[in-house]
Amino acid sequence: MNATARRLTARFGLHRRAAVRVRPGAERVSRRRMPRRRRWLDRFGWYEARPSGQWTTTRQAEALNTAVTRSTPQLFGIPCGLNQISKEVVVIDQFAQYGIAGDAGITAGLVVIIADMGTGKSSLCKTQFAVRQMIPYRQAVILDKKRQSGRGEYTQIARDLGAASVVFEVGGSGACINPMDPAISASGEHTNAEPGAVPPGQEALIAAIIQDPLPRPMTPREYALLGAALDAVNGEAAADGREPVIGDLAHRLLNPRPEDAEGLGPDWPARFEEWRTWGHEIGITLQRLAERDLKGLVDRPTSPEVREALETHPFVHFDLSALPTSGPAVRVVMSVINTWLANRLVLRSKQFRQTVLVVEEAWHVAQGSTGEVFLSSAKQSRGTGLSIVAAFHHPADVDPVSPAYSLMREASIVFVGRQSRADDAKAVCDIYHFPPGTEDTLMRLPKGRFLVKMGSMDPFLLEHVRSPQEVLWTDTDAAMRGHQ
Repeated sequence: MNATARRLTARFGLHRRAAVRVRPGAERVSRRRMPRRRRWLDRFGWYEARPSGQWTTTRQAEALNTAVTRSTPQLFGIPCGLNQISKEVVVIDQFAQYGIAGDAGITAGLVVIIADMGTGKSSLCKTQFAVRQMIPYRQAVILDKKRQSGRGEYTQIARDLGAASVVFEVGGSGACINPMDPAISASGEHTNAEPGAVPPGQEALIAAIIQDPLPRPMTPREYALLGAALDAVNGEAAADGREPVIGDLAHRLLNPRPEDAEGLGPDWPARFEEWRTWGHEIGITLQRLAERDLKGLVDRPTSPEVREALETHPFVHFDLSALPTSGPAVRVVMSVINTWLANRLVLRSKQFRQTVLVVEEAWHVAQGSTGEVFLSSAKQSRGTGLSIVAAFHHPADVDPVSPAYSLMREASIVFVGRQSRADDAKAVCDIYHFPPGTEDTLMRLPKGRFLVKMGSMDPFLLEHVRSPQEVLWTDTDAAMRGHQ
């Protein structure tokens, strides 16, 4: 080695390859010594990590993010937002994920959203489960109870999309939906549907409407007379070529005829005086609902605009914001719409058409006997291609034996937003068996972020992402600001 080579070797830590003695006939191998670490290179940061990144491709860098490489993201359906841990796009689609294999698969289309007011709950309903559902050619039906600037919150969206807003008002100036409509009768439009796919019928719905204001449960005699009166009223209306209304039923319960008892057995027509008073109390209750509390809402034939809304546009807006919060009006109208819609969808399901029903103020319909009917429809919605999206707040106030609690527990997809009260956060964790410490996370969630439980997947944090147009549609502060 000459002098120049020796200087380079000493300066840069280069060494000559050392030959290794081997047995005769064996292959010669070489071995390089590890270079020594130099102090003067340490002073200049030679051995430190690069302060700037290295150019690479998306495919090459994918392996560096273990959170992404270990996940199995959904690749089809409607995008909802970003996973806060992996920053990947999250697809949440109750129809696309129904029945698929893996943790992301679900077994029902019930979606529940639980969050305080002002935390982005309404924005999620309007975008992910209303407007975006029309992209894959689905129909979104909205039960809009929230009032904004003298109208329902979804009115502006309906106008921009060219859809009509069907307004319900007490007194008869708005639309009407008839619980006696043949579409939801036991012998109505769904008679050709497959067994097991028929939602609750007319008798169960009207019994629930009567039961709510009663201070006691209906008796078996009252149920028997109600069924007999329904058969009689429906038969007479069909013979006259008209649609029966609940006023006809109330009158028949107060004034029964001997032939009404023929379905009860051969002896009952002769015992007319014995059973003719069985239906007086429920008849008076139904008459009061028709003439006062529900006047103009359910006491007339179904309005043409209700049927046209379902048949002419994928965005169906039922504006219930003018109905009084106290009293039975809101929950009865919501329950009638739900049952009427579910029965009409039995025929539509044969064409494989999918429908989403959004109920933001779901606590209205998730209580009492009408809540039981709503829950029953939700359980049978798979046969009709119907997905119900129900939004709640203050879960700690929900009775564990109520239909609302059952709806929360049976949901396949759950969004949990910020819970300002500690008892609400604890109630959510108890319902969905979240791990210890989740209560603190729920109480600190910012607006627009949700803890999502979907199928058998572990819960994850989601940031709901909106387009600029969706941001305008979900702005509900115009009344407080005093301008649009």
